[in-house]
Amino acid sequence: MTDLADFLRARIAERRAIAEAASPWPWKINPDDPEEVLASDNILVADVFALSSNQTRNTTTFIATNDPADVLADLDAKLAIIDAYKQAAYTLSLSAPGTAPHDLMTGARNYMHLTLQHLARPFAGHPDYQEDWAA
Repeated sequence: MTDLADFLRARIAERRAIAEAASPWPWKINPDDPEEVLASDNILVADVFALSSNQTRNTTTFIATNDPADVLADLDAKLAIIDAYKQAAYTLSLSAPGTAPHDLMTGARNYMHLTLQHLARPFAGHPDYQEDWAA
């Protein structure tokens, strides 16, 4: 059985590899053509088409805002949450049952586990996802 934290680390590693392989960042909307997103070397990343100019503008902004640098920062934040959970679980394992520290760390670990369950939601369709991880 895969541990939830390990499952999340694997998904984050997959996304990190994709982000690191993408066009150079930061990405920006082409000032000469608001339907284009450019990489930092001014190479076209995306040419957006939508049914309305508002939809096109919103889609272009979304793509530019989610460049690899932003994705990597988000992944690092999620890894920090996973590390905090692992630290809470480790600290819990060092305390004796029935003591105040044990009770405190049980609550902390349970809350952090719930946080990991929320982080796993986007991967519910992944073949390694386990239904008992649903929050």
